[in-house]
Amino acid sequence: MELTPEICEKELEENGIIPKKYHGQYFTTDPEVVDELINQIKSIYKPGTKVVEIGGGLGYITEKLKDHFDDIDVIEIDEKLFDLLNKKFEQESNIALINEDILEYKIPEKDYILVGNIPFHVSGQLYKRFMSTEDHKPYGMVFITDHQYAKTLMGQPPRSYRIGLQAQAYGDIEITKEIEKESVTPIPKVKMCVMKITYNPTPLPENFWDVVNYHFEHFPTEQVKSPKTMGLSKWIKLAEAS
Repeated sequence: MELTPEICEKELEENGIIPKKYHGQYFTTDPEVVDELINQIKSIYKPGTKVVEIGGGLGYITEKLKDHFDDIDVIEIDEKLFDLLNKKFEQESNIALINEDILEYKIPEKDYILVGNIPFHVSGQLYKRFMSTEDHKPYGMVFITDHQYAKTLMGQPPRSYRIGLQAQAYGDIEITKEIEKESVTPIPKVKMCVMKITYNPTPLPENFWDVVNYHFEHFPTEQVKSPKTMGLSKWIKLAEAS
């Protein structure tokens, strides 16, 4: 399938779709970026598991996913985009289209991996749900996402934040490709990247988050003058000593 910004803009216009910023609707229009996403998914994919695409959009990533994976759930909250995806993929036996918010999505019973061009505005809630809240966590995530947010997830002292601790406790984080703004339609204000997170959990003391939250909300404390200077291992030691 040919893919350019002009083709994307034409398809949006023909279907009366105006990208909604509050839904974080951006469409990847660079074939090399889509190929990188697919290759990174394949690098950690486990046969017989489910691929969950967050935000099917215009189906540019879905089109590639269907050629490589056997069991795909495509989550799309926007009704117009969902109707368009139905027209494109209703005959595909390996794709289930689901019109709902990813934060309401029912977790598969089988092992699964999360992928896609994720909306910026749900990033924090999404990571909290799938990295911490859910017992049955994905074994990996491969996203096209905000580059700065990815760097925050990877952050080390002196720029260590709670969301970074959460992500690092979940697994191994890697930025595999920098993305030019022109590779995305509409052109975003932020720099983007392809990010891969592989589930490789670090055991945490039961009181870990109580300790972290206390010191972030009350600093400076006797033990922690600045919580951003504390990496994951230091927080674990502090929690164990508390």
